[in-house]
Amino acid sequence: MKFLITLVSVFLLFNAPSLAQNAIPVGFSDIDEQVRNLQLLGKVDANQSMLARPFYSTGKQSMQDLYRLIDPSVKDSIKSYKKGLFQAILLPASLTQKLNTSRPYGWNDQAMSVSNGYQMQATAGIYARFSILHVQFKPEFVHTGSADYETSDAWGQVNPSLDRLSLGQSLLRLEAGGISLGVSNQNLWWGPGHYSSLLMTNNAAGFLHYSLNTTRPLKTPIGSFEFQLILGRMTRDSLQGYENGALKRRDLSDRPKNRQYNGIVLTYQPRFMKNVFFSVSRAFQNYETTKPEAKFMNTYLPVLNNLFKNDYNDDTLSKDQILSLSTRWLMPKNHAEVYAEFGYNDAKQNLRDLWLDMAHSSAWVVGFKKLHLLNNRTYIEIFGEANKMAQSPSYLMRTAGNWYEHGQVTEGVTNNNQIIGSGVGHGNNVQTLGISWNQGWKKIGLTFQHVSQNPMLETGQSAVRTRLVKWDDYAFGLQGGYRYKKLLFTGDLKWVNSSNYLWEAEHSKSNLYAFINTIFLW
Repeated sequence: MKFLITLVSVFLLFNAPSLAQNAIPVGFSDIDEQVRNLQLLGKVDANQSMLARPFYSTGKQSMQDLYRLIDPSVKDSIKSYKKGLFQAILLPASLTQKLNTSRPYGWNDQAMSVSNGYQMQATAGIYARFSILHVQFKPEFVHTGSADYETSDAWGQVNPSLDRLSLGQSLLRLEAGGISLGVSNQNLWWGPGHYSSLLMTNNAAGFLHYSLNTTRPLKTPIGSFEFQLILGRMTRDSLQGYENGALKRRDLSDRPKNRQYNGIVLTYQPRFMKNVFFSVSRAFQNYETTKPEAKFMNTYLPVLNNLFKNDYNDDTLSKDQILSLSTRWLMPKNHAEVYAEFGYNDAKQNLRDLWLDMAHSSAWVVGFKKLHLLNNRTYIEIFGEANKMAQSPSYLMRTAGNWYEHGQVTEGVTNNNQIIGSGVGHGNNVQTLGISWNQGWKKIGLTFQHVSQNPMLETGQSAVRTRLVKWDDYAFGLQGGYRYKKLLFTGDLKWVNSSNYLWEAEHSKSNLYAFINTIFLW
């Protein structure tokens, strides 16, 4: 803890007061992705790593400015009031709708569930600032799906529909010198991936957490740093299935309902490597207890402990951890990026354990994006991403099990039973390719997605205990975007063909997946 305080103090010495304003919400508002494209186009500071989001607009480049950069014809789309040190902004309202016609599909949809049928989420809010105090009230209402679909003993369960009102993307924070301290219910995204990330995404609803973080890169003589340290609380829902447990419900009434989550992400851009970022993320979770350990760090900030398990040995505690390393390489002149993330669902015992079995309990994400300019407003986007969550072959010697459930905490890394990291599914591998034409808010594109459903199974029937029957999903999609006056429409339509559905030979199933988001800019 002393080290962190010292580090923050040093950062502040090298930085003038910040003009950071409100955060661009992570997720399917589409604005978040548009800002990332603006960076590739050279219209947003290339020194921003985008490895720990939400992205913060600044006084030099406000949210209104970002909208105009996306589409110069958008004028006065932000209703705001400013007097002296006080400023208030009416945030865009949105209605998001999701439909599956025959089976659950899709992820990165916050509080929406992995279920069949129709569901929706609505949100609106206001942001206000007075000097260093920032307040955002942006509640969310969600209605989840509950339509019947074909299940088996191995996968799937129809759960009741829920209507839930939450704090959504609300926050209260103090900021000075590029450092923010506050409490928030916002969704966070740690890592370089567009579709998947290992530790933190918008696949689950945001959870209440305290945060100490940067809102812009902090420059030092050796390079720029960004970080976020959070301490939060996650909970479960007895009426819903677990995404990391084949969508089945579990009776965990003998366990504490709430879990404490402590995570940190630290990003470094070397001074001698322009447009290259390196990041490390680490997270612990444990059941809340009325009798904390004697050591403050072990109880509340375990992420700041030593790396190897030999130094702190947590196997006797109800405490699990995951960690990852990631990098993002920007090529602004070519309007392109490549990125990768590699992670473990448990700490290594020591350096020897790391070198002898480096693949054990690992997962990874790799991807790229290239924008080809047709003119100053129009471009072609080409992207690809692969995510590996299945076990590596080392499971033949010692199983790593569920990547989001190490063993001490039965719920795994979930909030309200939804994985807070990669939402592709328990043990799944996925590859995504796409191409689109873009002009401002207008977009039309094609996507292809392949999902290999949990191909490694330690009780499988083959010689190496893998499945004899493989379940694969092939999704062919159409993406679109359009602006009509103050309404922004984005949509994702996929036809999903499942081969050997439920791991049953010669059993095919087709599903229509539709995801439509409507944003009103006031």
